[in-house]
Amino acid sequence: MQHKPAPRQATNRQLDPKLRDLVGRYDHVSGLPNRKQFIEHFHELAQAARPTLIMLVTLTDARHYNEVLRALGIAFCEDLVRCGLARLETLVDPDLTIFHVSLLSFAVTLPVDDTAVVPPVADAIAHAFAQALTIDAIPIRIDVGVGLVPFNPDTGPAESLRAVLVAAQDSRRTNRHVSFYDHKTDAAHLRAFRILADLPRALAADDQLSLHYQPRINLQTGACHAAEALLRWTHPDLGAISPAEFVPLVEQTALITPLTDWVTQRALQQNRSLRDAGHALRISINASPANLSERGFHDVLLGHCDAAGLAPDHIELEFTEGMLATNAGLAIAQLDHLRSAGVDVAIDDFGSGYSNLSNLANIPADVLKIDQSLVRPLTQAGDDDFLLRQVLAIAQGLDFRVCAEGIESEFAFNHLRELGCHEGQGYFMARPMPADRLADWLEAHP
Repeated sequence: MQHKPAPRQATNRQLDPKLRDLVGRYDHVSGLPNRKQFIEHFHELAQAARPTLIMLVTLTDARHYNEVLRALGIAFCEDLVRCGLARLETLVDPDLTIFHVSLLSFAVTLPVDDTAVVPPVADAIAHAFAQALTIDAIPIRIDVGVGLVPFNPDTGPAESLRAVLVAAQDSRRTNRHVSFYDHKTDAAHLRAFRILADLPRALAADDQLSLHYQPRINLQTGACHAAEALLRWTHPDLGAISPAEFVPLVEQTALITPLTDWVTQRALQQNRSLRDAGHALRISINASPANLSERGFHDVLLGHCDAAGLAPDHIELEFTEGMLATNAGLAIAQLDHLRSAGVDVAIDDFGSGYSNLSNLANIPADVLKIDQSLVRPLTQAGDDDFLLRQVLAIAQGLDFRVCAEGIESEFAFNHLRELGCHEGQGYFMARPMPADRLADWLEAHP
C-alpha cells in the first residue's frame, strides 16, 4: 500500500490575513497581548484624562536568563516566563491588562492619583519576586526589576517603553527594586551608546584620537628611558572624553581590537620617529583583557613592531593583574611568547584592587607598577608608607623592576628613591604630552 504524505500545515505566511493578524497580536509563550497591542492601547489612553503610570516588570537580566537557557534549555526558560507571569497575575488587578512586550518584560498601565508616588502594587511585586520561582522542582532565584514612568502621550509608545525599561534596569541597583525613570541616569546610558556608535568614525578620522606620552624616569639616575602611551579622544561634539570613561565601554565590545591596533601602530610609528631623532626610548602600551584573550594577539603585536622597523625590546606591554582571571591560560601563554621574543611585560596598577599574591610569582612579567593610590599620599615625612614598603619588598623579592605611578611631590620622589624603587612617573617629573612635545622635552632633559 502506497504511503501518502501527510498534508502540509499552513505556515503563518499562508494563513488567512485576518487570522495571521490575530496570531501576530499575542505572545506565543504567555498568550498575552503583545507589544503591538500595547502600542494600540497607548494611543487609546491618550484620549483619557486620568493620571496614569506605565509599569514594566522585567523578570531578570539578560545575562542570568542566558545562563539558565544554556544550563536548562529553551523549554525550561519558557516555563520560567510562564511561572513568573502566574505570580505577577496574582498581584495585578484582574481588570488591568498585562502586555508581554519583550522576552522577559511585562507592561501594565496603572490609573493613579499621583504619578510621582510609587503605587503599592509595584512594591508588592518587588517583594513577591524576592522569593525564588520553582519550575520542575528546581528553585530559580531571579533578579526582578520594576520600572515606572508617567504616561505622556507626547512621548510616544516606543520611547515610553524604552524609558520604563531603563527605569526597571536601574531599579536592580536599589534595595527597593522599584525605580522611576531618571533622566540623568538615562542620559548616561545614551552618552555611552553614542560614544560606542561614534568610535568607528573616530578611528577612521585623523583629528579625533591621539596619543600622549608620560615619561618614565630612572629614580636613581634621573634619566628617562621609557614613556607610557596614553590614549586621548577629542569628540567633535562631546569634546574631550576621558579614557577612564570610554575604554571600559569599548572593552565590552569587538571595537577593542581595532582600537588597540590603532594605538599600537601609532605608538610604534612615533617611537620610530623618536629613535630616528636620537632618542632611544621604550614605549609602553596598555593591553585589555579582551586583547590577551584573542588568539594570535602576540603575533599581531610583533608584526606591528616589525613593520615599524623596531626590535621587540623597544616596546613594553602593560596589563592589570585582575584581567588574568579571564582565560588565564591563553593570556599567560601569550605573555610568555612576547617575553621570549624580547618584549618587556609590566603588571599595571598593582595594589589598586584585586591582587592574588599567591599567583604573582607565576605571572610572566618584568616590571611591577605600583598604583598611584599608594604613592600620592606621600607628601611629607611621617606619612603612612606601610603598604608601600610591603609591596616594594614583595616585588623586589620576586625580582621585578618596580615603577611607582603618581609621583607628585619632591618628597615622594626622594622617599621612593631611598626605598630602592627603580622607576617612576608622575606630574612631579612630567605630565603626559603629545609626541612632538615629548621630543622637545627629551632634548631639554638628556
